[in-house]
Amino acid sequence: MLRRLLVWGSTVGFVVAGALPLAAQADTINPPLPVTPEVTAPLKRAISISQPRDFSAADRKKVIALAKKAGARAFPGRAVTLGLVKVHRVDSTTLKKTVVQKVLKGYQVPMSTTVQDIEVVRNLMSLQAAEALQANTIVMGRSSAIIRGARIGDIVTLLDIRDKQHEFVIGNIAEDILVGEADLLLSPRQADMLGAKKITRYTIIGFTNATALENAIRIAGFRDGNAFHIRKTWDAPNPDATRGLAATKRMVGEFAYKVSESGKVLLEGGWPQKFISPRTVFGDIGIKAACNVNVRVAIQGALSEVRRQGLSRYVDVGNTNAYGGCFYPRYNRLAGKLGYLSRHSWGMALDMNTSVNGQGVVPRMDCRIVRIFRHWGFAWGGNFTPSDGMHFEYVGERRDNLVFPSRYCPNIVGAQR
Repeated sequence: MLRRLLVWGSTVGFVVAGALPLAAQADTINPPLPVTPEVTAPLKRAISISQPRDFSAADRKKVIALAKKAGARAFPGRAVTLGLVKVHRVDSTTLKKTVVQKVLKGYQVPMSTTVQDIEVVRNLMSLQAAEALQANTIVMGRSSAIIRGARIGDIVTLLDIRDKQHEFVIGNIAEDILVGEADLLLSPRQADMLGAKKITRYTIIGFTNATALENAIRIAGFRDGNAFHIRKTWDAPNPDATRGLAATKRMVGEFAYKVSESGKVLLEGGWPQKFISPRTVFGDIGIKAACNVNVRVAIQGALSEVRRQGLSRYVDVGNTNAYGGCFYPRYNRLAGKLGYLSRHSWGMALDMNTSVNGQGVVPRMDCRIVRIFRHWGFAWGGNFTPSDGMHFEYVGERRDNLVFPSRYCPNIVGAQR
C-alpha cells in the first residue's frame, strides 16, 4: 500500500530517474546505498495548515487553541531552501578526509529542507529519522543521497542566513516517501542555528474527532484556497501536487548557483548548455521556448494533442512567446532569504496565457488543455496556493487519471477528455 505523507502539501509518487549533474551519474559510479529496513512509525491521522508566508502571531494562537480544544497538539513546521557547499567523509581509522561533493567558491547547491518537531517525525515518519534528529544529526532523503553519493556519517556543510558555514553529520538516510521527496530534514533547533525561523506550517496530531477538528479549522478562517493550504493524511492524491526537489533533480538535473549583486540568479558554468535546449519553436503550436532537455518531449506531446483536439485557439502564442516560456533562473515570487528557487530555474515549467492567469486570481485556462497537460506528466498551477493558472510544471507521471475535488478543472476520470 502506498504510504502517503501529506503534511508538507504534496503527494509523493514514484521517482523517475533522469540526468544527474555534479555527482556525475552517481547511481552508476558510486556503490548503491544499502537498503536498511526503515522503522516507520504507525501512520497516524494528521491535518496540516500551511501557507507560503510566515504565520502571523494571531494565526499561531488560533491554531494552537483549536488543536488544544480538540484534545490534540499543533506543531509548527518550516520549509526552506538551504545552500550546500560541501560534503565530505572522514575515515574512522586514518582520519583522512575525502571530498564527496564540493561546489565552486561563491556557489551553492539548493537543498529543499523540511523542518519538523521531533515528535511529528516520530509519530508520522520514521523512528530512525527521529533518533537521528534527537542526536543532533540530520536526515537526508534517499534521492538526494544518491545524487551526490552521500552516506550515513558524511559531513554536510550548509550556509546560514548570513552565508556562514555550518557542518552537520548525516545520521539517517530516509526513503523519499517519508520525507516528501525533500533533500534534507532538520529539527527546529538545527534550523534556528541557520536562521531559518519562518513558520510556514502547522501539523496537528492526536485528535479523535476529525470532523469536529475540520469544522473548527474552517470556522477559525483557515480555508483551502489562495491564502492557506489544508491537507489531511487521508486525502486522495492531488493531481496538481508538485514533486519534491530531490526527486525533481533526479529527473531534470541538479545545479549550483549564486546571486549577483544585482540580484540575478546565476547558474554554474556549463549547466544550462548541458540541460537547457536553445530557444526553438515547438511543432504544431508555434510556442518558442528554451526548456529542459528532459521535458521537451512531454511539452511537445501535450501541445500536439492540444492541436489534435482542436484547442489551439485557446493558447495565446504571442503572449506566451513574449511573457511566458520555460527557463528563467530566479527566486520564487514569494521567496525571501532562504526561500526557494522557482522551478523555472530548471527549465521544467511552461507558462502560457500569462495576461489572464496572474498569480492569485481565478485562472482562465481552458480545462481541456489542463487535463491534456496532466496526461503528459504535468501538474497545473491553477490549484496552487496562491493560484498560478499560467503554470504547468513537469512531474514525470500521468496526473489526469486521479479523482480529486480540485477547486478548478477537476479531472473527468473514465470519460472522453
